[in-house]
Amino acid sequence: MSSDVYSLKKDLGLKYDTKDIGRHITKLRLQKKLSMHRLAYEACVDATVLMRIEKGERVPMLDTLLKIIDGLKLLPADFFKTFN
Repeated sequence: MSSDVYSLKKDLGLKYDTKDIGRHITKLRLQKKLSMHRLAYEACVDATVLMRIEKGERVPMLDTLLKIIDGLKLLPADFFKTFN
């Protein structure tokens, strides 16, 4: 992935970027004692896609992110509370 994605946080003054989202997904997944493969299955997302999102190497499309949030059994508002 290009460094352009990572510079968005700095350039646009965002509070979080793709790496932050990936770390948050990993943290929640581990708290719920889910393997990456299990979450991928629950979210109907390819495990490789999930792995790249968790590493911050891929920008999740909105529909994919919502599937992951649903796979974590969370509401989107609860997922994003951390970033306020």
